[in-house]
Formats: sequence, C-alpha cells, structure tokens
Amino acid sequence: MHGIGSISPTSKPAVALSTPNPTLPVIGGTDIADEIGRLCCHGIESLLEAGRLLRIQKDALDHGQWLPWLKENEQKLGFGVRAAQRLIEASRQAESNTQFNCASLWWNDRKPYRTLNTGNFEWYTPPEYIDLARQVLGDIDLDPASCEFAQQTVKARNYYTKEDSGLTKPWHGRIWLNPPFSQPLMTQFVDKLLTERNARRVKAAILLSHNYTDTGWFQKAAKLCQAVCFTRGRINFIGSENEAPEGTPASGQSFTYFGPDTGKFFDVFSENVGLVLRP
Repeated sequence: MHGIGSISPTSKPAVALSTPNPTLPVIGGTDIADEIGRLCCHGIESLLEAGRLLRIQKDALDHGQWLPWLKENEQKLGFGVRAAQRLIEASRQAESNTQFNCASLWWNDRKPYRTLNTGNFEWYTPPEYIDLARQVLGDIDLDPASCEFAQQTVKARNYYTKEDSGLTKPWHGRIWLNPPFSQPLMTQFVDKLLTERNARRVKAAILLSHNYTDTGWFQKAAKLCQAVCFTRGRINFIGSENEAPEGTPASGQSFTYFGPDTGKFFDVFSENVGLVLRP
C-alpha cells in the first residue's frame, strides 16, 4: 500500500517555535507572508541542524567508526547512511552559500533532498506488479499495510489499514507487503514479517521495498528470504487519485520472496521485472 515516508519526527532536533505576533495581519500584507515563509522553512532548518550535528559526531569519531556508529544508532536516528549523507551535504551547502534557500529543499521535487530518500506515504503499487505477485503466490490472503484505495488493485482476502494496526495482529497465509518506507515503520514491518514467517503462520510472502542494501532491515530480510529481485529502473508508483505521485523514487526497488516456490518466483520476476538473486 504505502510508499516512501518521511524521517520520523522524533529523529529531528527539537526546535522551539516562537510565540506568534498578535499584531501580524490575518489577511494580505508582507508581514504575514514573511511569517508563513518562516514557518514553512522551520522543518527544513531542523533537518539542517541535524546535518550539522551529524558532522560534529563524524569528526569526533576515530577513523572507521562512522559507519558502525550510524548502524548502531539507526533506530534512534530513524534513517540510515544515505539519508545521513544527504543531511550532511545539505548542511554544508547551507553554511557555505549565503543565498541558500532552505525552502527550495522542500518544495523542489527535482532536488534529491526533497524527501531525503524517503518520500511520502501515499504511493501505491501498479497493478502489473500485483499480477506478477499473484502468479507466484497463487492468491493473496493478507495485505497487512493497506487501505481501501489500495485494495482496488491488491484485492486481498483480508487487509489491515493504519487504523487496524497490522503490526499488532497475527498474519496468516500468503502475504503481499508494501509497507510504509519511513522509519521506524519499515523496520517494524520487516521484523513482523520475519517473526510471523518463523512462527510458520506465513506460508509465503513478497515484500516490496527500496533496494537499500546497506540498511539493517534489508540485510535481515535478505538473509532469511529465498530470493530477491532488483528492478530494472524504478517503479512508477500510483498516487491516491490514480495519478503519478509528486516526485519519483530516489532509488530502485526490490521484491523479496519468502516461500517454497523459488523457481516460480525466479521465472516470473526475472522475465518481467529484473535481476533475481538467491542467497
């Protein structure tokens, strides 16, 4: 169902909002426009501060300790190496460029900083990929991260919405999983899938995600799966109004397969999607 979510708010440095000025005009005038612009920049400035702190931490660590530190603190940070690199680069640009416009990082979907490689939630799987998943799974018993709109395409026998909190429910049978791509939800959904698979409640499953091979959640899934397919190019996801969502994924995607029919997954996905590897 979901796609690429933003960095968790808990991972941003706390920034105190100033008390609104009661003398500002409610409608029209340049004062209110300035205030709106300042508020729009506020979240981005928090991200730039996070980048500055990352630079301080990186400089303080001994040679070779930076990547292990990121991996050790991935859950607390809410992002991995790629997002950290983008935060650092953005903060450097902001400090070196007196004309740097922090709002442009947010609004310009042509810039890779827009979502820091994570994006938003409202991205849905095109039907052709669901059809391929059905060819392998036979049917879809459960979509544990879904919504009514997504089910127009997935048509699972059962599904959980955000309100149902699929992470707290048992999963059974053949699973299609396109989880929110934000942290910590991505890690939580992958961990849940692996737990249910280990408990033998999940017969087979296909996980759609970004091909973030350096992350802990991806490597855990790759170690326990039967095969993984790396897409040729990037998936053109569907927005909530059957249109392409704003922006495109900043990386390619992968389909990770868990189940007894590895041969069928290999045949179907290698022919139609991309490179298939078996651990």
